Amino acid sequence: MSTFQTMGHPTSDKVVVRGMDLAGDLIGKVGFTDLFFLEIRGRLPDSRERAVLDAVLVALVEHGLTPTAIVARLTDLGAPGAIQGAVAAGILGAGDRFLGALDGCARILQEWPHDVDMEDHAAALVARERREGRRVPGLGHPTHTEGDPRTAALYEVADAAGISSVMRQRLDALRRAAEAASARALPVNVDGASAAVLSDLGLPWQIVRGVALVARAAGLVGHLWDETNHPTATTIWETAENAVPYQPPAV
Repeated sequence: MSTFQTMGHPTSDKVVVRGMDLAGDLIGKVGFTDLFFLEIRGRLPDSRERAVLDAVLVALVEHGLTPTAIVARLTDLGAPGAIQGAVAAGILGAGDRFLGALDGCARILQEWPHDVDMEDHAAALVARERREGRRVPGLGHPTHTEGDPRTAALYEVADAAGISSVMRQRLDALRRAAEAASARALPVNVDGASAAVLSDLGLPWQIVRGVALVARAAGLVGHLWDETNHPTATTIWETAENAVPYQPPAV
């Protein structure tokens, strides 16, 4: 007998999702955040888990005219009507600099040893990252140099929900160590804050980038509808051509 299990399956009169009747138990009774949590964890969230996950999804939907949004808009220009391709193009850019910092930060926080001095361990981690030419994920922001407002908002939701702050404390120790090493302000950005509160929620670091991708996909759909009504892709293309002139190869 097969040991494989499916997360959902249809029958003649119902669709079952993680053991629950989609039409009878879920539609009209739970929100999208609940269903997303159910898909990941195999159960519905409690009110605290719902509040924190929902806040993270909201925080990560929109980032402005970032490379992921630009790529999606330009892809739509080249293949109009293929919204799936444009969304996919934007999502493919979710790497270590854009959205991908979540799993890197969450991994550091979740693999933190329990029997070490927090400040000493943070300093050692920062020294390692700097020695290997890497930035500490989740810290610093080119626009919010004095502090990312989304961080405070996410922490407020987590506190109101009564979620543990262990991971947030570790991240703050990393921030202090990184600022001491670089002699400049490196506030916790939305990626770091999201990684911390999702880790405090108990989500494994391997899945937290997926949370960001779900949120960003929604944002990209919005960008593509905006592109339909207020086209920008041609202007972006022309601006890039004018700003980066052709240079013949050196002989």
